[in-house]
Amino acid sequence: MFELDLHSLISTFSYLAIFLLLIVNGAVNFPSSQIIYLIAGYFIATGKLSFIPTIISGSIGNIIGNLITYFLVYKYGKVIVTKYLYIKEDILNKMHKEFEGRGLIFLYIGKLTPSLKVFIPSVAGLSKIKYSHALFLFSITSIIWSSAIVYIGYLFGEHITFKNYSITMGIVGIVIAFIAYKKFQSIK
Repeated sequence: MFELDLHSLISTFSYLAIFLLLIVNGAVNFPSSQIIYLIAGYFIATGKLSFIPTIISGSIGNIIGNLITYFLVYKYGKVIVTKYLYIKEDILNKMHKEFEGRGLIFLYIGKLTPSLKVFIPSVAGLSKIKYSHALFLFSITSIIWSSAIVYIGYLFGEHITFKNYSITMGIVGIVIAFIAYKKFQSIK
């Protein structure tokens, strides 16, 4: 059976592994960016990697991967997402409807929300937002996301557990939800 040992890949190929893994993550949502960044954060804590090059390599990789999905969906529509990325059409339709009602702010907040971020490149392509807006969206959110998760990995090091990661991500989710709620309330 195929086993992906992210720890060994990052340990051996460092920034190149982070870059390539995040291209794949940005395009097909596997392997998890959270796990990649947590492992990278651990290696920063041990001194094997540096913070800024890790953020740059991961963010650029994720941006490229997101743009691949964006362009494919932009050109070929829902069939790419539903057939090859296995995203259910009803979920995509709901998210697209939310985007139409909320605008670009929905995409920014969604790209920073753990359970929604995987859908945003598809929604952006389906919505046919301008390339410059998509590039800016993916760039800003990828840098914020990578910085936050790498820092969590750095703080907890090899002692990160599912519990402290879940608590941290829960707090991040609550803060994002609160900001989104306030922003959406001010729009009405």
